[in-house]
Amino acid sequence: MATLPPPRPPLEDPLHEREIYVTEVVGIGNMQGNVGITLACLRIDESADNNPPRMRRIVAARLVLTPVAVNQLFSSLQKLAVASQPTAPQATAEQPN
Repeated sequence: MATLPPPRPPLEDPLHEREIYVTEVVGIGNMQGNVGITLACLRIDESADNNPPRMRRIVAARLVLTPVAVNQLFSSLQKLAVASQPTAPQATAEQPN
């Protein structure tokens, strides 16, 4: 008889965790079976002395995901991609002359 894995504990959302805004994925790599992802965002410095504002790319986060988490992320992104694709227009019943 197969044994079932123990149920996952309930997900808690304390609402005080920091949210990270990201504009690009800078790098991704494999580190001993885990996947590391470096994320960045663009920031614009205030202009000084009549110089134009300077744009900078700043690392916002570095994620290290276990293989299980990578599979969960991949699956979730696939579902999101499928759901966000526009549906194909319905073919009309009229035939060209």
